[in-house]
Amino acid sequence: MTTAAKPRTGEMIPFRPAASLLRSGPAGRLTPAMLAAILADLDAGHPADAMALFDEMEEKDLHLGAVTQTRFLAAAAQQRDIIPASSSADDERIAQFVRERLDALPHRHALLTGLMAAVTHGFAVAEIVWDISEGHAVPAAVHIRPQRLFTFADPAAANRVSGFPRYLEPGAPKGVELPREKFIFHRHHAASGDFLRAGLYRGVSWYYLFTSYAIKDWLTFMDLYGVPLRLGKFKPTADERARQVLKDAVLNLGSDAAAVISEDTTIEFINSALSGGHDLFQNAAEYFNRQKSKRILGQTLTTESGDKGGAYALGAVHERVREDIVAFDCRALDETLTTELIRPMVDYNFGPRRAYPRMVTRLRRAGETKERLDQIESLVRMGAQIPARIAAEAAGVTLLGDPEAPLTPAAKKETLA
Repeated sequence: MTTAAKPRTGEMIPFRPAASLLRSGPAGRLTPAMLAAILADLDAGHPADAMALFDEMEEKDLHLGAVTQTRFLAAAAQQRDIIPASSSADDERIAQFVRERLDALPHRHALLTGLMAAVTHGFAVAEIVWDISEGHAVPAAVHIRPQRLFTFADPAAANRVSGFPRYLEPGAPKGVELPREKFIFHRHHAASGDFLRAGLYRGVSWYYLFTSYAIKDWLTFMDLYGVPLRLGKFKPTADERARQVLKDAVLNLGSDAAAVISEDTTIEFINSALSGGHDLFQNAAEYFNRQKSKRILGQTLTTESGDKGGAYALGAVHERVREDIVAFDCRALDETLTTELIRPMVDYNFGPRRAYPRMVTRLRRAGETKERLDQIESLVRMGAQIPARIAAEAAGVTLLGDPEAPLTPAAKKETLA
């Protein structure tokens, strides 16, 4: 059997890139015009500013970070299996080799969560650190790399976007070509097919901008009207020292809550007479947050509560929509890892093959475990011969004893009259 050429070892992209490539994003000074320009650069294949903005959005907007984490973990926390290409002994042996190497891979869940960033950013890149020892080429580690370190602008053709990123190495403004076998490139597939436009944060960024304006205006409003006006009055006979004491008392009264002044001076608190809807800013911020939840999770009932919450039946429908999203994310991850990690691993160690082992997520909807166990119990009571391992797999528990031993009906407990 002829194996493929051995991969390049070591890290190509440093763990901590140059500071110039990790400059702070524009979130703090964002304006509508600036956001439109950032998204236009993203469409042209220059995603650095957009990726920096998206990172800051997730960090600074607590609601956005929470719903994003919910979607990421829902896919990353699922159990995954390596399925052989066929039932032949050779394919079983290759699948077991892949299974053992992936089980030994450090920080696997961090890899899955990092690749899930393609959902929000449009794409995610991970570098494979290959290790060649004892006649095998296996991944010793896989590191997520920040999206802002890459460009998709084709250096050979102006206004053309390539389908695979180039590394923005310091001193190389057009980017450096990457060896394909060293990188996992995960894309979020949307209806348009353009992954640079497919990231969910692209649309959410406008609501992030609106929320930031609403919060800033809300804070300004509270600063102006939240604390009553403190008005100091002094009599014409008050000397300069008494006037200065009064001024200091008025300025510090908000924090000190106490003051000592002369009888010739007084302090009055004047409450602002507000009219109209002072809850405008809160309502706006909550509305924008609901739009973010819909975009990230496909619904709002599992993240919002209160009088505006829906009924249980509507919540169940929304939860099913969310299960469809989780299934889509898991299958997308499985396809990417099968193609870009498992396949090269098999090629390097066993040579190119007509079919390859696949990563498959064991997707289970809410209540499915109980349903399956109930079905198994019903079949056993009807006399069906079902191996114990089937029930153990359904329950997700470790089985003691012979896994092929048939299940038997449990004896009914006698009740006392």
